[in-house]
Amino acid sequence: MSNSHQTYLQCRHFAGLDGLRAIAIIAVVWHHSAHPTFLPMLLRGFVGVDLFFVLSGFLISTLLIREKKKNGRISLKNFWMRRILRLVPAYYFMLFSLLAAYLIFRPGDPDTKALVEGFPVYALYLSNWIEPGANNLSITWSLATEEQFYLVWPLIESFAAPIAMIVVWAAALIVNQLINFGILDPAIASIFGLAAADHPEILQSTFTPILLGVGLAHLLDSKKTFGTVQAIAGFRGAPLAFAAILLLILNIPTADISGAARFSMHIAMALWLASMILQPAANMTKFLDWRPIAFIGAVSYGMYLYHMWCIHIAKAIIEKLGLPQLYLEFPLALIGTLLASAASYYVLEKRFLALRKKFRP
Repeated sequence: MSNSHQTYLQCRHFAGLDGLRAIAIIAVVWHHSAHPTFLPMLLRGFVGVDLFFVLSGFLISTLLIREKKKNGRISLKNFWMRRILRLVPAYYFMLFSLLAAYLIFRPGDPDTKALVEGFPVYALYLSNWIEPGANNLSITWSLATEEQFYLVWPLIESFAAPIAMIVVWAAALIVNQLINFGILDPAIASIFGLAAADHPEILQSTFTPILLGVGLAHLLDSKKTFGTVQAIAGFRGAPLAFAAILLLILNIPTADISGAARFSMHIAMALWLASMILQPAANMTKFLDWRPIAFIGAVSYGMYLYHMWCIHIAKAIIEKLGLPQLYLEFPLALIGTLLASAASYYVLEKRFLALRKKFRP
């Protein structure tokens, strides 16, 4: 049975969302590992990041909306402190560990120079604007994108009037789609002298999935629009239906999925998320809430941080043993990444997560 609006507003934990995180991070590890490519979707594991973005936009906006409704205001200090305690310790642990390892074991190496020179960019979460080119740190563009969202959007939720918020949201979505469809490429080329292939990640990647997550949070929060979303994504079997639609879009046989395919994919992700929220008793929702899968989602942040290095180690082991790389690299890297992230979660991250209760609304 689907959720009523009142049940939705009272819900503090949405079933299946850790499972969606698990799917997202497994897709990312797959994308960066050696793997078979007999289906188009097997080349598109990078869209796991887009799924993370939809989830972030929804969950963060839901927290902010509910805090403002309950208290009349949003404590930006508390929000930012919770985000810092969740994200920064493990990220800085990785950065400083890498810096120390390179300086000790590879002094004078060009890779060490790239890391040292680019360190301020990585430390300040600016790598979606500038890519210093340090080994295995190109993935930090998505972390920078999320941090910038966490910095800017709470200000809009806090201080913008509803109509102003809608205008900002719509304008950002339109600009993102103008980039996605390549319509702004000539203007970018004439102003900045950059061809489409040379765009920084802030342009190559889109904020659209985050914005769709934000929009979904507001639509579900309002009693006027909750029923509309429920009619579209709250029917029996909706989680399975939207998962199937997403798989179909991911299997479109084209080398470039920008434009309509990418936008359709993001909408399907948002509707898939909505269906899980509205159908918590659905078989797919229950499956994605199964403890082993939910655990992968719970440690997915660490998995994202460490997976490139675990892939590097898996590759070295496979080459050393002379084993076939195509089918072994991904499972070996996934196991190593899961072990490393679990250790990080229990040894490091949980200590800081425990401090977040001081900054709850």
